[in-house]
Amino acid sequence: MEIVLLALLLSLLVVLKWALGRAAAGRDAASGVAGKAAARVPPTVPGLPLLGSVLALGSRGAAFLQECRQKYGSAFTLRLAGQRMTFVFAPAALQHYFSAPDTQLTFAPAFTHRVFGLPPKHFYHRHFAMLQASMPPALRHELVPSSLPQHTARLLRLLLAHLRSWPAAGQLDLVAELKALVFQASVALLFGPRFLLGGEPDARQQQQQQQQEEEQRQEQEEEWERQQQARVQQEGGDGAAQAGSPCGGGRLGSPDPQSRAQRLQQTFFVFEAGFELAASPVPHLLQPRFLAARRRLLAALRESHRAGHLEGTVAGRLVEACGLPAPYVANMLLALLWASQANAVSSAFWTIGFLLLPENSQHLAAVVAEAWQAAAAGAGGGGAAGGGVRPGARGRHGAEGEGWLPLSEAQQEGLVALAADRRSHAAAAVAEALRLRSFSVDVRIAAADVVVPCGERASAGEGIWVRKGDMVAISPYEEGMRLGGSTSVHGAVVGMGGVAGVSFGGGKYRCPGRYFAEAELALVTSLLLLLFDWQLLPRGQQGAAAPAPAAAALTSASRAQQRQQQRRQASVPGDPGGLLPPPDLHKLVGIKVPAEPCWVQYRRRQPPVPGS
Repeated sequence: MEIVLLALLLSLLVVLKWALGRAAAGRDAASGVAGKAAARVPPTVPGLPLLGSVLALGSRGAAFLQECRQKYGSAFTLRLAGQRMTFVFAPAALQHYFSAPDTQLTFAPAFTHRVFGLPPKHFYHRHFAMLQASMPPALRHELVPSSLPQHTARLLRLLLAHLRSWPAAGQLDLVAELKALVFQASVALLFGPRFLLGGEPDARQQQQQQQQEEEQRQEQEEEWERQQQARVQQEGGDGAAQAGSPCGGGRLGSPDPQSRAQRLQQTFFVFEAGFELAASPVPHLLQPRFLAARRRLLAALRESHRAGHLEGTVAGRLVEACGLPAPYVANMLLALLWASQANAVSSAFWTIGFLLLPENSQHLAAVVAEAWQAAAAGAGGGGAAGGGVRPGARGRHGAEGEGWLPLSEAQQEGLVALAADRRSHAAAAVAEALRLRSFSVDVRIAAADVVVPCGERASAGEGIWVRKGDMVAISPYEEGMRLGGSTSVHGAVVGMGGVAGVSFGGGKYRCPGRYFAEAELALVTSLLLLLFDWQLLPRGQQGAAAPAPAAAALTSASRAQQRQQQRRQASVPGDPGGLLPPPDLHKLVGIKVPAEPCWVQYRRRQPPVPGS
């Protein structure tokens, strides 16, 4: 009985403290607004004691924000376990959000410390030197358009090494296979193959000269290719033996599932899945899977850095340039790993998935024809017209098995040039996929008490009052699943030109690697559509024949649920027929991820040959 009374007393004290805190906050806000006649305090959305709107936002995501917007207007505040987050939607607020100085709205403390463990006092003043400066050794200089060909050429070799171990035909979950393909090839490019392979450093002292660094990178890539070919031999050699069998699960082109590369891949996507919750005020003690994944990734990055595996890579040069204290180097590398990989897989999936929809067959044919022409020109065939290659044709299926060498060096050069062309059909497909799946939020922290312009008289100083320490978030979309009606709003916002949406951030915090990301996605799209024929399988058909109608009988309740899901799917932009998995609306930051697997039938085909 005493324990029960004590528990009740403690609960009352907690609730009393919470209530007093709310009252004090209201008085502080009111006193602040008194001197700002044109400012108003945005309404606070009611929520649970202590937790506020944590559960509603975490479980319902964009749908919850849309309901709040309909009820409370263009500005409202959520309470998230003690942290206040104010959402603003008005065009004037978007303008101010992206152009405000760091003394008003800042990004760095919002995520770097809670998610990556990077203390602002060590990281913040180095942020612009690493990401914003236009001169070497800044990251922006590493990934400017003029440097893209050398990076995409190496990326293409890594992608081809991975694809050689795919069977000649079969079924696969496109989402899972792209995780393995894109993650492992891209990480090998930016962090070096030895980060994925592990092992002892073998040429650390020889990497002092630029020529020797390049030779070592080529040797590492060849070792990566040998591992891929060895796996094919161990699993039965000839790809034709597996051509009729379904396959999938992210294992086609990856090494042994227990390898370091596979473990790093799995660990990263656990980390990424917990990113948004970890950045929120929810205590990390309630997020053990995220903490365990972060701990393993930091250990792997720290080990590779100490062993010299990163020397001569983009990541290694960034480490040398930033001058961070040694204890925080791995944390900075984790931030780079997340920034380069968090949206890559989902972006590649949506780009290819949209092109495979029946209504987009014309766009698919244009992308395939373009890739065939680039490869044919590289092979000496003079393109679609001069080399006798039929653009968009399904092509001959090539020799199968471990010796499959899909592209010559010259053909690779043609695809590399195509990937860097931002006017290509592939680049347009990437931009459209990002536009349709980037209905997301962007977050800053108020560095001081600030008035954010909002309302019909925003130009005259009307706005909302935001307290120092509050989070400020934007979502420039009229509905949770549709783009805003006025495209001029996005074009007018500084830093949001080019690819629509906030997929690459905006203003001075716009991603410095966006040009490389666009080229990477265009390369992956062109390559996979050039080397393989693809066909979407019915939803739910996972690597096998669809169940018989009797086995898939639906109750009236399940039929109603299915109809509701179909209506919801039809409202998702870009896929009116619901042939692709719906986007997961719980994810609020970045590109939406597919909520389900996506099974496809594929078959290898031979790229164009001169004179064919």
